[in-house]
Amino acid sequence: MKKNIKKFILTLILANSALFSQGSKATIETGIKAQKAEFIPYEYSRDKTDAEPYWGYKVNDLRSNTKTINPFFFIYKNLENGFGFEFEYSKIQMERANYDIDNVYRINNTIQYERYKEYLRYNERNDYKLNFFFYLSPESKEYFAIGGGIRKIDRIRNISKDNFTAEEKIIALGPQIVLKSKIPITDQLSLNLGLDFYHTQGKRDYYYLDSNLYYFPSGTFADFAFIKGNGKTKGVFQGYEANISLKYNFLENFNLAFGYNYNYSYFKYEDLNDTYFSYSSFRNSYGFQNSKLSNGKEIIRGFYISASTVF
Repeated sequence: MKKNIKKFILTLILANSALFSQGSKATIETGIKAQKAEFIPYEYSRDKTDAEPYWGYKVNDLRSNTKTINPFFFIYKNLENGFGFEFEYSKIQMERANYDIDNVYRINNTIQYERYKEYLRYNERNDYKLNFFFYLSPESKEYFAIGGGIRKIDRIRNISKDNFTAEEKIIALGPQIVLKSKIPITDQLSLNLGLDFYHTQGKRDYYYLDSNLYYFPSGTFADFAFIKGNGKTKGVFQGYEANISLKYNFLENFNLAFGYNYNYSYFKYEDLNDTYFSYSSFRNSYGFQNSKLSNGKEIIRGFYISASTVF
């Protein structure tokens, strides 16, 4: 995957070097961000939503879900011909996010209370976006641009603990609508706004296995459970990404920016029909049932600083 990304970035640089030679008003900007991002995965949001109807059962706020990430971006602009395009890649990983659960229940007419900690599985999300945009008129310069593009989301959740292993992979691809604006404040300082509306979907692969071995004086027993998907399930991410920043240009070819990015998506399954199978040698019994998962929202947000070079 890393080799493919490097090849893709190199191709963009070479292609834009050729484009840059076509006109003196064309610019190429490459840079990197340092963003303190908060990640709220759909796994947590659906746990919280599912708990709301139950009295005495509360899912508290998520912890250990912030991380510094470094999105890379590449922008080509040709104001003379009124068009441009951009590429951006970001990745966020979350290993030990957790939350407390408050549980109030009744035993023999006595109210009982307990609080315990729940850990999420390992979560990873990669966003790739490639946008083409057009300036409405030469007179407006960069005040407003509109366009379209594609977005690819690679989403992974997994866990491996003792005798329990589970992994979910979704590779979603789809179109997006792009709105951009650059409002000059001074000759060197500008306010930059961006908004992407996207809809992506792709195949979901899921693996789940839980097995246990027990030793008793009378003998050894085992039980196991696994989930089998129907092979047709899709994961859908539908949402938007908003960005606002103040950018300062100095020494003509260098930019520094301070901004805020908010990436929201509503996640859902299509054609979900998992089957849960279980077997116990101790009871010599087996069973199966359909397994359903609810939908949930997913948010990546946070302030960032960026540095870039303009050619």
